[in-house]
Amino acid sequence: MQKLRKHTIIAAAVALVAVLLIAPTLAWLFSTSDKVVNTFESGDISIVLDESPVDADGHKVSGPRVTENTYNFVPGSVLDKDPTPTVKKNTINSYLFVNVENKYSDVFSINVDTSKWLKVAEADGNTLYVYYKKVSAPTADVVLDPVFTKVTVSEDLTLDRLHEIKETDNTQFINAQAYAIQADVIAKNKAFDMAAAQFAYADTVQINYVDVA
Repeated sequence: MQKLRKHTIIAAAVALVAVLLIAPTLAWLFSTSDKVVNTFESGDISIVLDESPVDADGHKVSGPRVTENTYNFVPGSVLDKDPTPTVKKNTINSYLFVNVENKYSDVFSINVDTSKWLKVAEADGNTLYVYYKKVSAPTADVVLDPVFTKVTVSEDLTLDRLHEIKETDNTQFINAQAYAIQADVIAKNKAFDMAAAQFAYADTVQINYVDVA
């Protein structure tokens, strides 16, 4: 029986926070939450999720990667945001999953790289992806492809619509979680099932057992 030490989860890597600002035009505050890492045993599996720093207008700038950014934006804005998993040194051969929650995709659209992040399941505003190949990091950290790089705010977003969303979900609009599970002793389909269960997908949700190199 495989124990919890064989997999790890990193949570709350991306959270979209909206606050009405005092300005002549409609504008909101956009940020990510701090990452949370739970590693059950050092040296088995260790992953990090971070992103490029941006300026106040949401444009990527040089500098150390961060876990939080703040944006000013208006409807129609296109913002740089590139949540990127890193598999840390000494991590064993693993499948890497990312669950993206975006219940308001009509308002906030993201450009997921579907050539590298393959869709596994989808339900209730959540989409589960798996990295297109197994990942190991025996001697050095391995930086994967970003899950997405842009967030586009709908040009049709109104203050009334924002208030409606905030009444339902306060300020948390987009969330992402990454989940890694060892690949050497767990069959691929079982790993997919475990990832779906981790993110509370119902048994009735169709799982796409896509090929992973």
